[in-house]
Amino acid sequence: MPINEVEIVSFCAECGTEFETVTVKKDNMMLTTNEQVWCSKCQTNRSQVRDMAGRLKSIEEEQQSYPKAVPAEPFPGQAAGR
Repeated sequence: MPINEVEIVSFCAECGTEFETVTVKKDNMMLTTNEQVWCSKCQTNRSQVRDMAGRLKSIEEEQQSYPKAVPAEPFPGQAAGR
């Protein structure tokens, strides 16, 4: 069964305080806005940033699964620094 709804989280663009989480239909999803919201931490109206809930955690988990970088080694028979 396809997923028809997604959770959208809105944050303060300045300090990152979470404003709200809402569930919307994918067809009605809008991540960009010029709307300003009262931020209790900044004590003023601020622009908001919207993102899908869990997206950043998913990206971080994927990056943790990448192979670890190792220092390069010279080919056998070649001197280092050439």
